[in-house]
Amino acid sequence: MSLRKRISLRNTLAFRLTLWYAGVFTVSSCVAFLLFYILITSFIRERTDQELLSQVNRFSTLLATEGVEAVKSAAVIEAQAAGIKKVFFRLLSLNGQVFSSSNISYWRDIDISEAAIKKLLQGRSHVFETMTITDHKDEVRILYILLSPSIILQVGQAMESYSRFLDAFKEIFITTMTFLIVFAAGVGWFMARRAVSGVEAVTRTAQKITGGTLEERVPVKARGMRSISLPSPSTKCWTAFKPWSQRSKR
Repeated sequence: MSLRKRISLRNTLAFRLTLWYAGVFTVSSCVAFLLFYILITSFIRERTDQELLSQVNRFSTLLATEGVEAVKSAAVIEAQAAGIKKVFFRLLSLNGQVFSSSNISYWRDIDISEAAIKKLLQGRSHVFETMTITDHKDEVRILYILLSPSIILQVGQAMESYSRFLDAFKEIFITTMTFLIVFAAGVGWFMARRAVSGVEAVTRTAQKITGGTLEERVPVKARGMRSISLPSPSTKCWTAFKPWSQRSKR
């Protein structure tokens, strides 16, 4: 396609209608994806928070029945069972000093949040935080909670599996949207061409008449039927006017 034809195509009404159709479809789909993504993220975070609170409840029961030493042992065992890269536990004093923990070699970049401890001391029942490890792209959900008037428990859980799910969801969305945008552009072009076909026919006829072809007529087509010739009031007027016009030219 030559450059002149491309420029002419871009200036057509059909092309502009196609852009509008594809643009509206793309924006609507992106808004729907964003809302769905926020909903999924919120659900995943809520589920993670419930899992952390469930772990804390077990430690609270263990502390009340068997004492702090049992809690220390249970924290180490549970972290090893789940995987030291999946979860960690720290037992803190009220000033934020660690006096017991599971294996935290993988979590050494995660510090104690003084702001979270301050909120607990001010009366908050628990505090959630989301952090990202420097050497890893996955997020970590962290819970601070008072196990007793003198012991704070810090629990962290990796959101690796959820992050993989969200990454896969993004890839599927991008692939699907690419296909749908192309499909929407094709459908939009077909609908736009069908909608403006009559307008283009009138425009071409008017241009020919302006150029001196006075015998030109606007083709009349019935949708879903073969092309037919219908006498319109303008055609009748021109038929009556034509002999007078020819005599004037002579």
